[in-house]
Amino acid sequence: MSQREIDGAWFTKKLEETNKSMRGLAKHLDVDVSAVSRMFSGSRKMKMNEASAIAHFLGAPVSEVLRHAGVAVDLDGQPTQVMLAAAINEKGQLERLSEPRPLPQAILDRAQAAVTLSNPENGRILAAQVRALQGPLAFLDDAVVLFGHTEGVERAAIGVLSICRSQKGEQVIAKIDRARKTGEARVVCVDGKPREFALETATPVIAIIP
Repeated sequence: MSQREIDGAWFTKKLEETNKSMRGLAKHLDVDVSAVSRMFSGSRKMKMNEASAIAHFLGAPVSEVLRHAGVAVDLDGQPTQVMLAAAINEKGQLERLSEPRPLPQAILDRAQAAVTLSNPENGRILAAQVRALQGPLAFLDDAVVLFGHTEGVERAAIGVLSICRSQKGEQVIAKIDRARKTGEARVVCVDGKPREFALETATPVIAIIP
């Protein structure tokens, strides 16, 4: 992700075109109007959730908001493609789809903000949809979990919610409590119970989109 100066004039013009005000936007974001002013002047960094909310307020794509906010999505200025590749069952296990498919545009716009501002090392981003009518993941039913493709155990995955793949091929969403270089790990599953796990790969969850 590369940075450049924010195009404050573009945001001012969009507000005028939609007959909206900076004060109205501040109320929409639940922040002080001075915070919006600093954001558009470049003295305050735009947050991921703010980019999505501003896009909704202005009726513009999130990727367009990000570009004018000084964030280059990629070398071609195009959004990173995010494909739905798996489902997460009520036990927190990932079940790979027979064929990955594109996310709906509304989810893709919100996912783009998360992917761009998180600046993952690997450019390939995957998504898994939670399908849990009962159990500890029921409150996230239908939510979309974003994570990066990886070929190993990423250091950033230790201590946070991650997508973990065992040496036997089982893939789960869990928090990694500790891990050794040999792959031996202790993870806390969605039911809150710790489990010994032979890690093959692990990558932190980038975002969960309800």
